[in-house]
Amino acid sequence: MGNREWGVMNKVISVVVIDDHPLAINGIGAWLNETGRFAVSGTAKSLAEAAALMEGIKRLPEIVMLDISLGPEDGLDFIPILKKICEKRKATMPGILICSAHEDPFMVQRAMNMGANGYVAKSEETGEIIEAIDAIINGETFISPRCQKKDEQQQKHYDLTGRENEIAAMVKQSLSIHQIAERLGLSARTVGNHLTHIYLKTGVSSWDELYKL
Repeated sequence: MGNREWGVMNKVISVVVIDDHPLAINGIGAWLNETGRFAVSGTAKSLAEAAALMEGIKRLPEIVMLDISLGPEDGLDFIPILKKICEKRKATMPGILICSAHEDPFMVQRAMNMGANGYVAKSEETGEIIEAIDAIINGETFISPRCQKKDEQQQKHYDLTGRENEIAAMVKQSLSIHQIAERLGLSARTVGNHLTHIYLKTGVSSWDELYKL
């Protein structure tokens, strides 16, 4: 094998980790660096920190590992922010790998609809992260097996629209109707109407039942 081929095969992949838990950032960051295959080029704990990092970093990373729950903030809101930053910088959009404690199908589908390239459950083995990053770098999508099975089950039984799925996912994040309405730029009544349709399609009859689904 020539030197050029060896260099491509052994290229170090740059990663930015966005998570509001210091232990998660330090633990994942240290582990990624120790593999010798990845280099953590930055970390952030909030949407503002993440945006500032991406605007100021000399070279955008190839992978962004993103948690959904950033304290009171919705980590998925960073995806459209990052798209705008990339457009402004005329840069290629990094691959987005969601690494979250949320494993329910509504959240997985919402993340993928918003532009995520992969979804890994935090309860999975670390090797799952490497597999996911490799898939994304190769232009593929990746969903943790346990999340994928649930996602397939949901798709079989429910026929939610993109907006309904988004609202169901926010219910799973313990957001109130007014909080959901504010985040989506809708009225509380409109959110309520969507919830009625969600109840009919999923067979539940209350907010609590949808949360436990």
